[in-house]
This record gives sequence, structure tokens and C-alpha cells, in this order.
Amino acid sequence: MTLPRIGGAKRAMDDQRGMALATGRQGLHMKRRILPLLLTSTFLITGCAIKPVPFTDAENAARAQTDLQALFKDQEPISAPLTLDDAIARALKYNLDQRLKLMEEAVAMGQLDVARMDLLPDLVARAGISSRSNKDSTYNTAKTATSTSSDRTRKTADLSVSWNVLDFAIGYMRARQQADTALIVQERRRNVIHNVVNDVRRAYWRAAAAERALKQFAPVIKRVRGALDEAQKRVSENVGNSLDALKYQQDLLLTLRELETRHRQLLEAKTELATLINVRPGTDFHLAAADGPIPTAEPDMPMTVDKMETEALKNRSELREEAYQLRVYRRDAKIAVMDMLPGLNFTTGINYTSDSYKLNQDWYDGAMNLSWNLMKIVQAPANLHLANSNIDLSKVRRLALSMAVLSQVHIAELRFNHAKSDFDLANKIANVQDQIFDRLSAGRKANTISEAQEIRGEVRALLSGLQRDMAYADMQAAYGRIFATVGANPLPASVPDNSVASLSKAVGTVLAKWDKGQYDEPERLPEGTAVSR
Repeated sequence: MTLPRIGGAKRAMDDQRGMALATGRQGLHMKRRILPLLLTSTFLITGCAIKPVPFTDAENAARAQTDLQALFKDQEPISAPLTLDDAIARALKYNLDQRLKLMEEAVAMGQLDVARMDLLPDLVARAGISSRSNKDSTYNTAKTATSTSSDRTRKTADLSVSWNVLDFAIGYMRARQQADTALIVQERRRNVIHNVVNDVRRAYWRAAAAERALKQFAPVIKRVRGALDEAQKRVSENVGNSLDALKYQQDLLLTLRELETRHRQLLEAKTELATLINVRPGTDFHLAAADGPIPTAEPDMPMTVDKMETEALKNRSELREEAYQLRVYRRDAKIAVMDMLPGLNFTTGINYTSDSYKLNQDWYDGAMNLSWNLMKIVQAPANLHLANSNIDLSKVRRLALSMAVLSQVHIAELRFNHAKSDFDLANKIANVQDQIFDRLSAGRKANTISEAQEIRGEVRALLSGLQRDMAYADMQAAYGRIFATVGANPLPASVPDNSVASLSKAVGTVLAKWDKGQYDEPERLPEGTAVSR
């Protein structure tokens, strides 16, 4: 009675195995049919569908129009004569280089926030549903009976917390490095502000000189052209000495060429200022300094050269940036040492399953694991050597920058003294030329001198006045460069809001201090923090 049962069971097992083999062969046959189709489709998509697609003229035109609108969008209009304070305020708010560095600072601060969040432990929630086509059954030892161990369809969920001590320590060091990186970006922005303020200071006074001179150039050029037409008429009619008439005509042509060249340079000066304050080139705006008298006040040296050296080494953004970078490299060396240590990981969680065959469908679990990547020990010497090399390089680079800063201090002092001397000389020449022109005008009224002499004297007086104005602009730029060289802040510690009026008032306060030889030092920020203005 036993043998037939065993034989029947054996036949049943053979039947099941045969069905399984048949199913497997059928699945393999289907895979062999589908695989070529998938490969062919992938080839068609990747090889045939991807082609270079250039932008159309309409798309390029639309992009150009969009960029043009974005360049000058949401800017406060210039509704009054522009003062130097207003020009600097507009540059600080709208200058594209300044805005770019401001965005980089914002990105660096965002990366710092991300690095801080990385210090938190991992909190992972999972949920899912799984199903199979048949029951999860197993044979007993004799393979005479089967048993089911789980439902065909079951739902699972778990919430686990994982915390690695070594990853936390390294993440903390990385977060400190990211904080220093944010400070580095802030120093770079401060350097851009220094350059923008100084460039605007020089361009403003040059543009004011140009605007003042352009008003005087128009009637003089008109008079020279009239005299030139008269001289050409005399030559063509053979009136008087032809050689003297030709020499006179030559003098007028040379004078006209010089006036036209200067006229073009004056027009470029205002365009340069418009670019710095992010005003569309060609926009008509008026400078307040062009209405007043020609300035003659000469600023004095605000401090001794020794004081300038000390302040520059303490405050310059390049040196402060390199000091932060050195701190980053030193933490790299610490991280290289920490990488050699084993990692200790703690895990705990809550679990749930809908499987009805489980005695406990929800439970808590916890684990503590110790892992050690032995390859890190092999890599550690190279990483540590690289970190130490970066530390040495940073120290040498900071010394090189210090030497460059010291040379810039002395160059700034020399250029300021030279600019003052040049302005003093240009002012004296302009005063003499004005007196000469006054006497020539009087002589022309008395018919004791020729028109050519009067025109020549008027042109020389005009050009001398222009040279005096340009020398004053160079002197102002050299004076502003002194404060940029020592790292003085062009903005106070706080500004009420970001409007042009508030920025202009704040800039005016700082410039008034500079005129007295006073300045504010950069903020001393606590280690690992970054404060945006």
C-alpha cells in the first residue's frame, strides 16, 4: 500500500518539474524574441533621433530681447542730477559684477545650510506592497508535504533612524569648511565693491568734466569751422599772401582735429559711467558736478605709509580670503586622519507587515555595527600629504600676496602724490591760459591782434581747462584707491534698506569720513559664520 503512494508522489513531482521546465523554456523563448526588439528600438532612438538643432533667427531675436529687458529691469529711474553718492549707490545696487558676486554669496550661504542639514541622522521611511503568482510554500525534510510561510500579497512599512559617528565627525568638519567658503565668497564680493566704487569715482569726475567741456566745445568748434571756411575762401581767391593763408588753414585743421578727437573722448567718458551704474548706453542723464564751478580743493594724505601698510595687511580682502582658505586646508588634513578610523553605526527602527502568517506583525529593532575600510589606511598617506602640501602652498601664497599688498600701498601713495602734483600744475597752466585768452580777447576787440591768435588762445584755454578737470578726476581716483588699498569699507555696518536713496545716504556718510581721513574697518565675523549685508 505504501509503494503506490510513493510512486504517485514521485509522478506528481515529475509532473511539476516538467511544467516548470516548460514554463522556463517558454519564458526564455519570449526573452529571446523581445531582446532584439529592445536593442533595435534603443538604436533607433539614440542613433537616429538625436541631431544638432540650432536656434532659429526668431529664437535668437527673442533671447536678445529678453536679455535686453532683464539688463535694466526694475531699476529706479534717474529723476534728478546725479551726484557722486547717487552714482556709487546705483553701482552697488545695479552693477552686474556686484550682483554676480552677491548671487555667489547667496549660493555659498545656501550650501552652508545644506552642510548643516547633513549633520542630522538619516531618517528613512519605507512602505511597499509585494505580490507573487503562487504561494510561498516549502517542502518538509522528506518532501512529502508542503507548508505555506507567507501570504501571496503582503504590505510592509518601516521607519528607521541611522547615525554614523565617523560620518557625523567628518560632516561636521565639512560644514566648518563650507562656512569658511561662505566667508571667502564674502571677501571676494567686498573686493569687487572696492573696485566698483573706485571705478565709479574716477568715471564720475571724468564724465562731469566731459559734460562741462562739451558745453564749451560746441561754440568753439563752430567758430573754428567758420574760420576754416573763410581761410579756404581766401586761398581759392588768392587774397593776400597765399603761403601765410595756407599756414593759417593748416593751423585751423590741426586745431579742429584735436578738438574733434577730444570731443569723441568726452562722449566715451559718459558711456563708461553709464556702464558702471548699469544705465543703458545712450541714456541722457545729467551730472550734478557739471553745474558747479571747476573744483580745486586738494585732499590730503589720510595716513602715514607705515599706518597704511599695517591696515592693508590686516584688512585687505585678498589676505583675509587666503587666511580662510588656509583654515580649510588644515581641516582637510584632519579629515585625512579621521578617514583612517573605523566607523561606528547605530540603527533603530519600527517595522510593520500585513503578513498573516507572522506571529508579530509589528516590532522594534536596533543594531550597532562597526565597519573599517582598510583601503582608507592605504590612501591616507597620500591624502595627508596633499593636505599638508596645500597648507604650505597657502602660507607661501599669503606671503606673496602680502608683498604685493605692500607694493600696492607704496604705489598708491606715489600715485596720489603724483596726481596732486599733476593737478596743481594743470590748475596753474589753466589759470595762465585763461589770463592769456582774456588779454587776447581784449586785443581782438581793439583790433591789435588777428582772429587766428584769438582762436588759438581760446582753444588752448579750453583744452587746458579740460586737462585740469581730467587731472582732478585722476586725483580723486588716486585718493579713493588709497582707501581701497587699506581695505576700508565703502559702506557702513548697516543700511536701513536697499533703495538707491538709502544707499546714497550711506555712501555719502562714508565719503565724508574719507575726506577727513577716517574710515571703518571691515566687520570681524566670528569663526564659522557669514553675515550678508
